[in-house]
Amino acid sequence: MSSKGWVPNYHGAWAMIIVPPFVGTILSSFHPEHLLLLVTWWIGYFAFFATGQWLRSRRKQRYLKPVLVYGTLTLIAGLTLAIFVPGILIWIPVFAPLVAITLWQSMQRKDRSLLNDVVTVLAAGLLTPVAFHLATLLGTLPAGRHGWEAWDWMWLATASITAYFIGTAFYVKTNIRERGNERFFWISVGYHAVFAIAATVLAIMGIVPILHALVWWAVTARTYGVASYSARIGRRVSVKAIGIWEVVTTLAITASLLM
Repeated sequence: MSSKGWVPNYHGAWAMIIVPPFVGTILSSFHPEHLLLLVTWWIGYFAFFATGQWLRSRRKQRYLKPVLVYGTLTLIAGLTLAIFVPGILIWIPVFAPLVAITLWQSMQRKDRSLLNDVVTVLAAGLLTPVAFHLATLLGTLPAGRHGWEAWDWMWLATASITAYFIGTAFYVKTNIRERGNERFFWISVGYHAVFAIAATVLAIMGIVPILHALVWWAVTARTYGVASYSARIGRRVSVKAIGIWEVVTTLAITASLLM
């Protein structure tokens, strides 16, 4: 984070707070209340990271202001959303344990652990069904895709998006914190290959577009190729280059699900 806890500065964070609710909204139908959901989620995300920064600092005073500001704004936005769509409160018990785990990790200064990354991604991925559910609460039941019922297709999209972002955590760690760790490298490549194979099977069955499977194979190849190139040249690939390719693959994986 930058600016003493005010703004997340990592691309993956921005992608995770934008893509899941966007996909959930597109797969359902847009309602003005979706804007209120997005405001609540985005400010809440900033409050979450500001709180993590404050806990990691051992509760230093200079990190407290963004916690209080974002926390207050999140409460206001959340209460407003609950007034308009009270049924959305059913998701609180789902998110509560995930938030508790990540804040505990921050208290232990383990915010960069794989466990923390996975739990954070799971929380972000759940915004897909939350946005979808909001539309159904407002009386819209969208049509399914590729012969699937609407909820079934939404959960499949949620699983793929979440799996992709978890894979991103593997990919980034392979090229930065775990660079040179051959065991972690093969775990990362294997993880992506498993989902690429699964996407291929689903594409053959006509459940997902073939482009979706191709994107997963491209992401798998990227995971193998970038780390191998880094090992060959004897230095780390720049964070900027990694981020740029993340933008490309995130857009590709998202577009392939919305075809």
